[in-house]
Amino acid sequence: MNTALVRYHPATNGALFRLRGMLLELERTVRGLEREYASDVDKLREFERRFRPAVGDRYDELERLRERINRGWLALGEAQESRAAGTAQARDDDHGEAASSPPPEEGARRLFLALARQIHPDLAADDQESRRRHELMAEATLAYRDNDERRLQWLLEHWQAESEPILGCGLGASWARTNRQIAWARYRMRELQHASGQLHASPIARLMHEHERARSVGRNFILELRRQLHAELEEAYRELDRLEAAVDDLDPDSGEAVRSAFSA
Repeated sequence: MNTALVRYHPATNGALFRLRGMLLELERTVRGLEREYASDVDKLREFERRFRPAVGDRYDELERLRERINRGWLALGEAQESRAAGTAQARDDDHGEAASSPPPEEGARRLFLALARQIHPDLAADDQESRRRHELMAEATLAYRDNDERRLQWLLEHWQAESEPILGCGLGASWARTNRQIAWARYRMRELQHASGQLHASPIARLMHEHERARSVGRNFILELRRQLHAELEEAYRELDRLEAAVDDLDPDSGEAVRSAFSA
């Protein structure tokens, strides 16, 4: 039986070079994704610039009308259920259970402030760390603007897990720093892919893709869209009439309150 000890062999220069090669490849991929994302944004802006004059007024009118109708139905439902809601609130008060949930954006705001205090670029020890903090701060700002608590929580946990400074300039320190850069590059890849997916799922992107498909088979997409918008506008105005008829059944005070919620 072989009882010889298995010796631990620390990372070699060759292994570190391979790790740095992996990092360079990941950084090239990230730059490629950034260029692709920027190009897609430019294409969508150009399409929107050409699309808006053709059908933009009707499209905007339809969106505003749908928003009014949604507000109206919501206000109507709240008015019809106000008595039941008041009873439930009184019961909660009797039991000392008056809940005060924070507004939807409060969680995102709390995470953003906690993150900003820790990653501010002014706290960086060198230029490389400053660039990384700037990138992370930009990601946090976008996530906060989107009220995306998931991303903010991930960024905070990622920073807390890897924010300890790596001291020294030996092989071990270089290995640790390179691993940290690889983790950040992989994160940037995931976020760019996520942003690209959201971009291509946006309403204007769907319109552009439909326009391209129609053009490939000789269809006039803009003309079709105008006809579709005309039909949808007529249906939206019919729904507005139904909403106003439902509001007429309310008592005068409630009806006035509901109408003010969806007035133009």
